[in-house]
Amino acid sequence: MSTRKTLTILLATLFSSSALAQEAPPANSIEIGTVDSVKKGFAAQHANARSMVAHSIAGKLIAAKITDYFEQGDALSISGTALDTPNSIFILKGNKKKLYGYLVNYDTSKAYEFTTNPSGKVMLTEVPIKKIVPDLDPDFRDTRTQEVIAAAPVIHPVYSPMANRQAIHIGPYNGEDIFNLQSKPGSPWVFYLNITAVTRKGELLNGVTKEQMYRAWQSISDQYSMLNMNVTTNVNVYNAAKAANILRTGVINFVNRDGRSYAPLHSFGTTSAGTLFRNPSAGFDYGYGIGMTGAHEVGHQMGANHDRGTPGGEYFEGIPAYQWCPIMGNYWYGASWANQLFTWSKGEYTSATNFEDDLNIMTVEESVPYVVDDNPTSKPIVFGAGGTIDAGSSFGQIERTGDTDTFTFTLASPGTLNLRIDPLEYLRMLDVDATIYNSSNAVVAHSNLDVHRSAEFVNLTLAAGSYRLVIKGGAEGTPANGFSNYSSLGYYGMKGMLSGSLALAGQPSR
Repeated sequence: MSTRKTLTILLATLFSSSALAQEAPPANSIEIGTVDSVKKGFAAQHANARSMVAHSIAGKLIAAKITDYFEQGDALSISGTALDTPNSIFILKGNKKKLYGYLVNYDTSKAYEFTTNPSGKVMLTEVPIKKIVPDLDPDFRDTRTQEVIAAAPVIHPVYSPMANRQAIHIGPYNGEDIFNLQSKPGSPWVFYLNITAVTRKGELLNGVTKEQMYRAWQSISDQYSMLNMNVTTNVNVYNAAKAANILRTGVINFVNRDGRSYAPLHSFGTTSAGTLFRNPSAGFDYGYGIGMTGAHEVGHQMGANHDRGTPGGEYFEGIPAYQWCPIMGNYWYGASWANQLFTWSKGEYTSATNFEDDLNIMTVEESVPYVVDDNPTSKPIVFGAGGTIDAGSSFGQIERTGDTDTFTFTLASPGTLNLRIDPLEYLRMLDVDATIYNSSNAVVAHSNLDVHRSAEFVNLTLAAGSYRLVIKGGAEGTPANGFSNYSSLGYYGMKGMLSGSLALAGQPSR
């Protein structure tokens, strides 16, 4: 049968009364079948391109070319382009109960969304293109003068002196191969940063240094370190993960031109990529600026939408008094803050209009698991000679909301504690909160330095006895005017000294 004849039959079926619901949907929306029938239709097209699935809304033909098709059990991931132009994106993914996807035509600025209603019917609806690609702005131009750009206040994050590879992505650049960066080697969940277009013969273009590219990768790794997801620049790692299960992979392409970066929502689990422009005219160091933008755009691919509110509108500008802003808001606004904290959000601040739970979207809707708790019960503090505490052996991670890490020690005689606890990641999310309890469970001391992200105990006198140091994600102000510990997540390290006589097993003197 010819493609034209097949298409004619399919379109005729679409317009027949039997293919429509009893009550006709709005003009910009049609019912296209059950989840099972829609899956079977695209399976047939994958098997034979002439069995093309096509629909019509308001006289516009909606059909796609399939480039990648993955089915495992009842799980499905399809990627492709619009039938009439390669400058487009088509995705459809889901399971036997629910499908979601869209077809976006960048040439015509049209978008069509596949959703599943409560009765299990799949609807195809024309939607504004920015509903699918929130940051899309093909006409974007930075109109500022070079003088204004040069004068823009920018304060890049400063590495804690304790940051020294407690995890692969922690600490300053040390000559690593930028084409083989991996934040969690071996994880089956992989997000690929495709940097090939900004390199030539193994070297970076436009004066970008390897250190800057490392920090771009590092910043994205920081924002997702609570997930068991390997952020990598290694295409072989990505291809292997994709071959095993596309639904556990994502990709964003670095491009060698200026523009406004963008990424389609929920494109993780498909081969449809986000786009990261170099945009040096933004006045920010490439590593820091591209890292923040990459974290934001990957957030869209993981399903998170913009955190809106006043001030800022579409992009909430955060709360300067606490130097906090959601990463899905206007993170650029916080570039002049000395102790920036960019976190995920669920819309707890007063002016929020988006109440999506970012962490739930990633871990439940997109099924990327949290990393395993590194301190589920308690650990003894490791002491060196003279009672020293060093971040090389005394560190941990707050992996999820409400997680606490407990460290124990015992003094045979009175002692004095001097201890600093820092967040270790470059583009940090963690605000450190620390409390010391005695054997009666009474609070001996507490620290959560204001707008500083660290905790500190200075010349703290301790009686002989057993103690617990409990570290958790901190909060400042109130959730309505400040931030909660919802996304106060990440790695921390400890450095200091405890004088006095240590007692009991588990308190080595090294």
